[in-house]
Amino acid sequence: MGYKQIGRLIVSQDESEWIDIKRPCVVTGEPYSVSVRRTDWDAWKGGKLAQLAFPYLSREDREFIISGTSPQGWEELFGGNDE
Repeated sequence: MGYKQIGRLIVSQDESEWIDIKRPCVVTGEPYSVSVRRTDWDAWKGGKLAQLAFPYLSREDREFIISGTSPQGWEELFGGNDE
């Protein structure tokens, strides 16, 4: 499987329905990845809101796609959710 770099994201290049989005977390530097449907990725790149393009992803995984911050990175930045 080949990959293409788009900005700071690395996206799988095969023709399957699902693609892998991977990059190092901007906070921890550790690799992290999420899988999304190719059509949803294209919709998001075209301007669709992440929560509408990827309703099956957790908000943490959507945030990773948007900002490059993994769930562990958010934990390091802001600590646990004590609500």
